[in-house]
Amino acid sequence: MIRTEYLRFLQSLNKDAAPEDVRKIANLVLANLDYLVPLSTHQGQRVRHLVALAQVNWDVVSAYIQPLTKQTDEQALSITQLQNLSVGPFRGFLKQEAFDLASRLVLIYGPNGTGKSSFCEALEYGLLGNVTEAESKRFFDQQEYLKNAQTNSFVEPEIMGVNCQGFVMPIVANEALYRFCFVEKNRIDSFSRIGAQAPVKQTELISTLFGMDSFNEFVRNFTAEIDGRYIDRIGVKANELGQKRQALAGFQSQLISNTNELQKLDLEEMAVARQYRDGSTFSQMVIELNGDGQNTGVIQCHEAELQKPIADKSNVTISALQTFAQSININLAVLTSNRQKLATASEQVSYKQLYEAVAQVQPSIPEYCPACKTSLNQVVINPYTHACEELQKLQYLAALQQTVQQHDQSINQSLLDLSQIVNICCIKFKANPLITYQITSICKCTIEWWNALHQPLQDSFTPWQHLEAQVKYLEEDDKAIDQAAQLRAAKQTALDRLREFAQQIIVLQTRRWTAQQTINNVQQAIAKFDIENAQLISEVEAEKSLVAKNQAIASSYTDFITRLNAYKDSLPSQLVADLGDIVVTLYNAFNRNDSSGELLATVKLPLAQNHRLEISFKTNPQQFFDALHVLSEGHIRCIGLAILLAKNLKENCPILIFDDPVNAIDDDHRESIRRTLFEDQHFADKQIILTCHGEEFFKDIQNLLPAESAKRTKAFTFLPRLDEPHIRIDFNCAPRNYIIVARSHFNRNEIRDSLSKSRQALESLTKDKIWRYVNSYGDGNLSLKLRSATAPIELRNLTEQIRKQISKEDFRHPNKNTVLDPINTLLSLNGESREWRYLNKGTHEESDREEFHIQTVQIIVTSLEKLDEALF
Repeated sequence: MIRTEYLRFLQSLNKDAAPEDVRKIANLVLANLDYLVPLSTHQGQRVRHLVALAQVNWDVVSAYIQPLTKQTDEQALSITQLQNLSVGPFRGFLKQEAFDLASRLVLIYGPNGTGKSSFCEALEYGLLGNVTEAESKRFFDQQEYLKNAQTNSFVEPEIMGVNCQGFVMPIVANEALYRFCFVEKNRIDSFSRIGAQAPVKQTELISTLFGMDSFNEFVRNFTAEIDGRYIDRIGVKANELGQKRQALAGFQSQLISNTNELQKLDLEEMAVARQYRDGSTFSQMVIELNGDGQNTGVIQCHEAELQKPIADKSNVTISALQTFAQSININLAVLTSNRQKLATASEQVSYKQLYEAVAQVQPSIPEYCPACKTSLNQVVINPYTHACEELQKLQYLAALQQTVQQHDQSINQSLLDLSQIVNICCIKFKANPLITYQITSICKCTIEWWNALHQPLQDSFTPWQHLEAQVKYLEEDDKAIDQAAQLRAAKQTALDRLREFAQQIIVLQTRRWTAQQTINNVQQAIAKFDIENAQLISEVEAEKSLVAKNQAIASSYTDFITRLNAYKDSLPSQLVADLGDIVVTLYNAFNRNDSSGELLATVKLPLAQNHRLEISFKTNPQQFFDALHVLSEGHIRCIGLAILLAKNLKENCPILIFDDPVNAIDDDHRESIRRTLFEDQHFADKQIILTCHGEEFFKDIQNLLPAESAKRTKAFTFLPRLDEPHIRIDFNCAPRNYIIVARSHFNRNEIRDSLSKSRQALESLTKDKIWRYVNSYGDGNLSLKLRSATAPIELRNLTEQIRKQISKEDFRHPNKNTVLDPINTLLSLNGESREWRYLNKGTHEESDREEFHIQTVQIIVTSLEKLDEALF
């Protein structure tokens, strides 16, 4: 199946004018198909092998797609039915067996495990050249799967067929001609489980229904593309040279960028030089600031000057000195005046101190006089109250005392400050006459010390005059120090500015050096590249043809896979194209006993991804439903079977091979499907080969057919193997058609057995055929009498009611007498006869029973044969 479907795909490449390289890949896959099929995408198994094959064979593989072999022989194209099959050793067939298939209907009956599948696989191999089940079971060597296990040998089955001219000829396997002749139960089972699949898988089940799952799996196991993991599309040497050229390109970029950097530096250096001084160049600025071998730089000179220390200021002024003197003199005058006032009021001061003492003891002795201990209740004047009153009168003395203290403190502070000035002068001037007046302790700053400063010395000058002269000098010296400090600050500011320029010089010079070094290195690398890589450049040139081949392989493979997947995805729509009406017709025939509301108007098959199986019913053809939601599994199976049979009809296949429908079809639909196959005209011109493991189904088919047709049917029974390894076959199995068997028993004078089969034949004819015939052309409502609630219908009563309906004038069938005459003949026999009693209900085994009349049984069998002939 994989090979044949792949060959059809190849024809699509011719039709679509695929590029030459794509067709080369396709032919390469075809040539190695048997090896590639078992490989999968796991670890790139298949693509790795295909790459190896392509690299070795690319120059010799053909791009010509061989057309499919056409079976132009008229006899091969006009086979009407199979004639016989010779098979063995093959699967379960240990030895060769010959099957006579010269009949429109071939029935194969046998329990499971008796070899029916081997028989069908022999037909499949003989007609198609392969067995789909072998591929689904991962047997990619068909002969390994098909050989007999006991003999370990395999002989191809031989099939003879009859063409339209009646000539018998050998059939050559042709999958294109006979692929749709087979209806296989496993495919219908898979289709019925469509509801358990995701929508994306539902489309694939259309392919599965037609046995395309192995081809789908084959296509899925191709990796989507050939990337760098599997083939060298760049070239190892080219990649190496490319990486080096990237580095070279980096060098070129560095050369350009660093050349631009030098030009930028020229502009920046000019700008910095102009900021330094108008008209100055950068090199001049560098020499001036940093110096050269002959001259010291400005920065170094400024730093040397600023390192020289500045003298400490004395921070004394003549004005401060005079202020101290004036303050001392004023405070001394005030202090002397206030002290005289206090001396004058000394008595009052004593009283004040007394009153203050009394006020202080009041909290400790609040009830007695502090002097005499007399109770305050007995004294004439309260001492505490009197003390408070007198203290209020003497408050001015407190203020005067406080003023004295303040002036005394002010004089002491002024003297202390003055002593500091004296000490500074003594430090500043050596051999100073003021050294004698230098104060080392605060307690020595007295009025006497102050007065001594105004006493003339031996040089006729007072110490104070010397002090004033020295302070004036120090004040002038401080002014000079201030000027030096201001000049120093200006120099520091200028130095900071120069240092900023020096820092910019360092940055610019560093950038220039770096850029120049980079340019030098890059120029050397560029100059040496072609020399150092001459061998590699030569190898790249030699490698180009291989890389070009690999690129062609990779790109054509991707195109090939795209086309192959597109072909796979289009298969469902190709397979079921224009089948909708036939599918609906067959489905409704399978469900002919359902109500009209359950019969279909339209079927939409899932032909693309995410499409669903949709249906509409006759009662409302415009409303569509998801079939999986509204149909049972049995009805889904009917749709699957209808699709396969519709395809068989659409392709005008001369044969329908149905493998074990009992397993594929539920009980409710078997009768309608039998009638569709054997009563309706859809398959009237086809040879039907049907296998089943159900004896009832086997029997029902033969009784559904006219007796004459049943006689022409070929029937085989596959028997349980017992202890034999070979398939056991009964080539002369007894017919199951009741009329045929009744006549056979009668001819052998087995009258009782003949009557027994006649009873079954009459029951089958009346219930399954004559009653339906009556209902089709007249009134099928019968009035039947039953002996009890559980009693079966008596055949004579049923036959009489049927005759009554057919005898009516309004019964419309023109040839109704052909049916009515045999019925009248049957009913003309005495209903109480032993023969009719047997027909009604059969008899139990009894001894010494009266014999049946052979003439009566002859009439019954003949009448049944006529009825059977008339109804068909």
